[in-house]
Amino acid sequence: TFHPVTLEDSTSGNQMKELLKALSKLNDTTIIFTMPNADVDGKILFSLIKDFTKEYSNAYAFTSLGQLKYLSCIAQVDCVIGNSSSGLSEVPTFKKGSINIGDRQKGRLKATSVIDCDPDLKSISKALKEIYKPEFKAELELTINPYGDGLAVEKIINILRKTSFDNLLKKNFYNLNQ
Repeated sequence: TFHPVTLEDSTSGNQMKELLKALSKLNDTTIIFTMPNADVDGKILFSLIKDFTKEYSNAYAFTSLGQLKYLSCIAQVDCVIGNSSSGLSEVPTFKKGSINIGDRQKGRLKATSVIDCDPDLKSISKALKEIYKPEFKAELELTINPYGDGLAVEKIINILRKTSFDNLLKKNFYNLNQ
């Protein structure tokens, strides 16, 4: 899940090429791409991904999986790699690793399951090796998502059920025509 880097001049295509070089070495791994957003350079990334999936039979691309299918997919994969906020906000809830490439998410809260790397072949390859280390995989079970546990709605409902609203101030309306 890799999106255009909008705050850097014309680097999205180069970063994607480095990512694709690293992914091309994963011969025994199914690779699932979600297509980039519509930001500048999105078409370049789209084209690079399409070319990659034509060349590698273990790679598949989807324009959009939608929320349910995307989250279901996360539950089944080894890791999520790219520069999307979902690698930081949603993936840790599933106790899965994320490889966060480049600076697109710089400054955001990150769980211990997130590996930051530079947008070059060497750094991405190193992060991929780390994702599959038994020590890293064992630590994933201890992951705490800094964005919450996904149960906010239930917690809010429970608080509202226990709260008395009997003494709330009521707004008074005045009829100015009388």
